[in-house]
Amino acid sequence: MRPQVRGARGSITSVDDALDKVNQFCKERDCEAQMMDAGLVFGTTHILSAFEHAQRAFDEGRNSSRTLATEVLLYASGERQISESIDKMGIKDGTTEFCIVLLGEADIEGLVHDLGLKEDDSVLEGNTSKLEAFGISQKEMDTLPEENVFDLVLERVAMVDLIK
Repeated sequence: MRPQVRGARGSITSVDDALDKVNQFCKERDCEAQMMDAGLVFGTTHILSAFEHAQRAFDEGRNSSRTLATEVLLYASGERQISESIDKMGIKDGTTEFCIVLLGEADIEGLVHDLGLKEDDSVLEGNTSKLEAFGISQKEMDTLPEENVFDLVLERVAMVDLIK
């Protein structure tokens, strides 16, 4: 299974309402989904890498969470604790740019629509401001050629296996 990943823009009335809509959508369609703040997402490669690590953790019995969707958030955030990953990359009241990850055969466009959001994959593009918000210092960025700085995020995803 390959996850579906979409960027979206819009506003939500509340985090709880949005998560209730996601849970209802997935319950009706036998899938899992995760919503993240797109302000810390560095393209689909970032999320696909997090998914691959999360899937491997589940396959090997090293998962920290009960659901694959939460494990994807854990790896995407580069954090060791689920609560820290939610604090870092989870949606909050006021979030307007979202990364939606759907695990299963359901129609991700339907989920975006149910949430009242507009698809916009441009919110997933990485930039230096996002790197700093992710916790990567300028000193770390200076160690790599400019075209490779986003690899630092993939390194943080992979490091989760070591710090868990």
